[in-house]
Amino acid sequence: MNLQQLRYAVEIERTGSITKAAQNLYMGQPNLSKAVRDLEGETGITIFRRTRKGVEPTEPGREFLSYARTILSQMDELESLYRPHDENVRKLSVSVPRATYIAAAFARCLSGLGQELPLSVHFKETSSMGALSDISSDEAGLAIIRVQDTHERYYQNLIREAGLAQELLWEFHMVLLMSKNHPLARIGREIPYHRLDGGTEIILGDPQGPSLTMSQISRNARMQKEKRMIYVYERGSQYDFLRRVAGTYMWVSPIPREALEENGMVLRSCPSSDRVYRDIIVYRKGRELSAEEQGFVEAAREMAAEMERQAGEI
Repeated sequence: MNLQQLRYAVEIERTGSITKAAQNLYMGQPNLSKAVRDLEGETGITIFRRTRKGVEPTEPGREFLSYARTILSQMDELESLYRPHDENVRKLSVSVPRATYIAAAFARCLSGLGQELPLSVHFKETSSMGALSDISSDEAGLAIIRVQDTHERYYQNLIREAGLAQELLWEFHMVLLMSKNHPLARIGREIPYHRLDGGTEIILGDPQGPSLTMSQISRNARMQKEKRMIYVYERGSQYDFLRRVAGTYMWVSPIPREALEENGMVLRSCPSSDRVYRDIIVYRKGRELSAEEQGFVEAAREMAAEMERQAGEI
């Protein structure tokens, strides 16, 4: 039994006729009939029976053909995965933090690639540790990791040990993201940390590596009540919770104005947010970035510059 015999049988089932199947398979009917007899001899079952309208599967034949279709589908998928691809396919695979400004930069990059050539893109939002792992295992050609200044030495050691090159993309302070209908959104552009007491913080739930909470960062950042937290694993869900769950807020990197308006959000600064965060571009040392990767880096730098100009308006 071989794959070609399975394809013959499936085509006969599809057409309901050995004659039509032979035509579609570009072979003679006698040869196709012999191939079916050989297959039935190997399996020990009668796969088809003749009717006035052509042929149809027997009960054992239907079960056999169900398995045959599954095997052929899996083989087609396997061949597709490992078939040599056209050199003209534009490829881009990146792993990045869950940051709206980075997603917006990536969309801007893609919109500039045009529609002329085939495109294969992988965009993965993950933790800094996940992004470093993706680069080391070649699952991504380019990554951006987010590093808190308190633990920058830790990440620098990881980057060096993995033999990776790096470029600073942007450094910034975290800001508060909340619904424009949040009570605190009305008190001004700067919110003291203690005013968050009793609210619910939304936090990215996957392991981020070493980091400090806001209460650890500032000795004056203390809450009287036990903190309420919601852990999320998809960036899109954070907006749903911020809109629909009263009193929710989130610490984020600055977000483009357009995204804020689309989601009914505002940004607010906080005096306790005095730690510097850095988004760092990493890739394998000695590897030349592709035109598509360079385009993404340029778009990310442009977006970061826009966020700097917007920061004065928070």
